[in-house]
Amino acid sequence: MRLLPFPPAAAALLAAALALPCAAAAGPREDYDEFRAALIQQASGPTGMYAIQDVAVIAAGASAHLPANANASALRWAAGAGSGKDVRVGYRDGRALIEGPGLQTLDLLKAPDQKQALPGGLSVRATVYDDSVKAWLYNPARVAQRFKGLSFFPYDPKGVVAAKFVRRDTPKPVSHLDSRNHTGTMYWIGDVELPLQGKTYTLRAFNKSNDWNKIDHLLLFFTDKTSKKTSYGGGRVLETHFPAGRPPTSLRLNLNMLYSFLCAHSDYYNCPINLTTYVPVELKYGEKYPPGS
Repeated sequence: MRLLPFPPAAAALLAAALALPCAAAAGPREDYDEFRAALIQQASGPTGMYAIQDVAVIAAGASAHLPANANASALRWAAGAGSGKDVRVGYRDGRALIEGPGLQTLDLLKAPDQKQALPGGLSVRATVYDDSVKAWLYNPARVAQRFKGLSFFPYDPKGVVAAKFVRRDTPKPVSHLDSRNHTGTMYWIGDVELPLQGKTYTLRAFNKSNDWNKIDHLLLFFTDKTSKKTSYGGGRVLETHFPAGRPPTSLRLNLNMLYSFLCAHSDYYNCPINLTTYVPVELKYGEKYPPGS
């Protein structure tokens, strides 16, 4: 499964800047084990959620820089190109060019993992976000200070349910406000009919794209009776993947793979706050909150 850095809303989870492998495993329990291990790695890795030190949103034609005289733990993005002594990222003509002392000028968007290592153990990663680029600054030393582990409900085979998907032939744009007070657009691509505890609930399914030739997954955004209690109050996400442009009418959904909006772990993400569907049952599956509880 892929975590979408909300992508705007997690701009893209939702991307942006994040991805979990989606290889098929032997069964729903194995899928869950792989999901859980990948989510923990996504949180605790050197460019994971808890390593984020700062983020700059760079509009087309603009630049941001890291001041040369600051120590590694104090580095933060500043607006403008800075000087020849600074590490600089500029977004022009669809390229996110990074340059600075000891660095070869390159387009971060074409670099391996869209990332460049910096002196002092830091790194910069770029992701496209609407009409701008996000430059993520990572400091692995922050992980040991901040990461206390992730919590999950126990795996429950009852969380694997058969659902139906009714596709919208023309995805409908839905404007939303996100957690950083930005507006964004997700596309309503159809409805999922989800049976839970003797009742069937209809949930809107979303994607960042409106092109069925490219759409290869759907996103469901939940709140439920565990929200603000044992799961993240802002909502959780469930993804399911399929061949691009060919969504099945019958789905097997594994609710054990529900994950928190990425804003549960970092304020630097853009998570949608008005796309969730409230389901009036306790979904004791997937990721719990707060981390480490």
